[in-house]
Amino acid sequence: MLKVYEHEQVVCIEGILEETRSRVFLFLVDGTLIDTGAEKMQDDLKKELAKLSFDQVVLTHHHEDHTGNAAWIQQHYPVPFYIHPIGQEITDKDGVYPDYRQLTWGNRDAFRTQALGDRINSRTFEWEVIHTPGHADDHVALFHPESGRLFTGDLFVTPKSRVVMKGESISRIKTSLRKLLTLPFKSVFCSHAGYLENGRALLEEKLNYLESLQEKILQLYKDGETPSDIHLQLFPKTYPIVRFSNGEWDSLHIVTSTIADYDEKKNRHLRPRANVLGILRKGQSVLLEQQFARHSSGKGPFYRPIGGTIELGEPSAKTVEREFKEEIGADIKIVQYVDVIENIYTLKNQVFHEISLVYEVEFDQQALYDQDVFDVFEDGKMTKAKWVSLEELDQHDTVLYPTGLLDLLTKLPSPVANKL
Repeated sequence: MLKVYEHEQVVCIEGILEETRSRVFLFLVDGTLIDTGAEKMQDDLKKELAKLSFDQVVLTHHHEDHTGNAAWIQQHYPVPFYIHPIGQEITDKDGVYPDYRQLTWGNRDAFRTQALGDRINSRTFEWEVIHTPGHADDHVALFHPESGRLFTGDLFVTPKSRVVMKGESISRIKTSLRKLLTLPFKSVFCSHAGYLENGRALLEEKLNYLESLQEKILQLYKDGETPSDIHLQLFPKTYPIVRFSNGEWDSLHIVTSTIADYDEKKNRHLRPRANVLGILRKGQSVLLEQQFARHSSGKGPFYRPIGGTIELGEPSAKTVEREFKEEIGADIKIVQYVDVIENIYTLKNQVFHEISLVYEVEFDQQALYDQDVFDVFEDGKMTKAKWVSLEELDQHDTVLYPTGLLDLLTKLPSPVANKL
């Protein structure tokens, strides 16, 4: 059964699957069809699509409840299909699913796609494409800055997740939620909850819930509890979907995902880490975060550019833009790729290996160059970033990381006049 209605000039096509009473949405906005729904909806969907006009299909991710009708639509409508590059190899082949998923959603035949970039144009709008992994590696959200409309796929679904699919990463879902919460969106269109007028509050509620839940899980884990014991303490109720899915959906996966991410970070020194650094200059000064912690040269304050770890499937230039937005709330532009720095160092008797891609960047808003100090938010902590002169960085008692960055900075040509 389908229900079709409109919110904020978006056609919402709500599919209600009879066998399980599950809901899934397609959205049509400005000639762009967002997702294709489940194969089980196909007979009803054929009639509705015949009444509508669309020029392209954009897929939030490869799961069959979002791509189940893609092959049929491609056979009958000469329009391009777009998906994140990670999803292309998956949708090139027929889907293979366990019985419960076939019963709920149906199957998915192979279809052809083009790779999404970080922008896509519809008939009259330009949309930002935001990579939001966690639920799926190829998951994206779509944002239209002028109207404030945000399409979140399966990132939200519910503010308090009690069960998740095996393979989901709670930590990456949190990172993706933080990424979206830096955007000035107003309303949210969710692929299973539909139109959410109070979408920002709901996304914030979900992020706060997951952060609190992970804190409880990790405290119990550090106290010596096993994942099974933690699961029983925090999720004493058994949900029907656990048995129905033969455990592919389970609250236990929330616990194991949290612990796996914690152990991975704890042991990250065991393999190299790829990250990015953004060099933002004003005259002979550079914007640097100041931290007060133990470091490879001892204790005390040290400086480091804004930057962070490159996420799976995320272009490094996009990582720089995301890190500035998440950490200091600023939009930037890439000026140029500068170089790569390989840094091997020892901290607390452990060897770390970082490979840093260095970009020169500039603020979108000229007024930010007049700001002296910036609050930096990362992993629930706040530090400060400020303009630091090359002269100060060259002082013997000033520590700048990574090693070799100062030499790189001194070789850069002077910034353009309006950044002096």
